[in-house]
Amino acid sequence: MIGARSTYAGRCGPMKDTRERILDTALDLFIEQGYDKTSLREIAERVGVTKAALYYHFTSKEQIFRTLVEPLLVLQTQAMQLLEARPTLDDWSRGLTVLIEWALPQRKMFELLENNQSALQAVSQQLAQDSGYLDAHRAMHDRVDAVLSDEATPLADRVRMAGAIGFLLGVFGLAAGRAFIDVPSEELKPVLVGALHDILRVGAGEPVATDPKSG
Repeated sequence: MIGARSTYAGRCGPMKDTRERILDTALDLFIEQGYDKTSLREIAERVGVTKAALYYHFTSKEQIFRTLVEPLLVLQTQAMQLLEARPTLDDWSRGLTVLIEWALPQRKMFELLENNQSALQAVSQQLAQDSGYLDAHRAMHDRVDAVLSDEATPLADRVRMAGAIGFLLGVFGLAAGRAFIDVPSEELKPVLVGALHDILRVGAGEPVATDPKSG
């Protein structure tokens, strides 16, 4: 699974290095003081490049913000794949475990989203015009509702599925920038997966196989 940082990190060459530093710096500034209060000049100064050099990589502050949040589109597409069929508790556990693996390195991203809702809304509207993002987002929510209300799936299973979603939203949403931000990913992951298994009553303490591409 592709994460926000892995989308542009790990590349070689001075051009890519500068682009990564711009994104890293912008992410920190957007979290610290907000998107609206951050200027391109501030980003350039903290990176140590001229504003003209910054414009070589990004034409606007909006483009920087959009580049940071666009990997969420990848996550949304992959989530829809899980929901296309009638998922079992094991399917749900596999899919949400992959989500955990994706989300752990992105905890600063969740803090960015939490602190910049108006900017996110504006970018989402532009994405809707460009790529149908909002339609896809609504379709995903509709599909989740359909899965959780499907009476062919036992009620207890549907409640556990909903509880698993709520659990991850609590960890990565409400507490993204506070409670667990300093806990190393390798320490937090087994605790999260274990709690997920407890909610779904799967795994019996054994790790659930995940997508080998997720890392």
